[in-house]
Amino acid sequence: MGAFNGSMTFKQYLVRDELPAQWREPFQQGIERHVFTPLDPGGEAERAVGWCSPHFPLDLELDSNVYLYTDYIILGLRVDAWNVPASLLKIYSESEARRVMAEQNKESISRYERAEIKERVKLELRRKTLPSIKTVEMVWNWQEGTVRFFSSSQKLNLDFMDLFEDTFSMSLMPDGVYTAAQNQQTGLLEAERERLEVLDPCIFVDVTTATEAMREI
Repeated sequence: MGAFNGSMTFKQYLVRDELPAQWREPFQQGIERHVFTPLDPGGEAERAVGWCSPHFPLDLELDSNVYLYTDYIILGLRVDAWNVPASLLKIYSESEARRVMAEQNKESISRYERAEIKERVKLELRRKTLPSIKTVEMVWNWQEGTVRFFSSSQKLNLDFMDLFEDTFSMSLMPDGVYTAAQNQQTGLLEAERERLEVLDPCIFVDVTTATEAMREI
């Protein structure tokens, strides 16, 4: 979403570190190490995060022809997750528990047996369904050191920051009023920039008003 079509909502970051002189090969290696790996229906992981093509989430062959655009590196963040509905899991777990009790001629089974049945049923349901797939584009202007991630979700942004820093061995800093004020071109004095570090946050809308506004939306 975002970079090529759909919503233009994004969060911007600044790359704190200097770009290495010879960055193409180590970046390629980092991307290959963190390319998306599909979930295993029989495994314990319920969620997987990794890079994919920015054009098609199932394309995991990522060379520079796919992600490098002149001054930009563009990649897709892919997140797969198993979403077995709780109500469905409850119904089939109860069905399996009743089958086990009838087979063993029992009127009840222990909570540990029920937990084992629930886990076994969850794995069976996974094998019959596909995980959900979500992709979000990342656009990095490596000349300017700015990165845009086209999602406002806090969880996805945390996933993105972790993946970016692990992949490229470079740290990110969210771009905002504070970082903009640190720019020499703003004309702020050094003493004024230092005062920003000790300012307390100010709430411009009281909690009740904000809550009512969200309810209306």
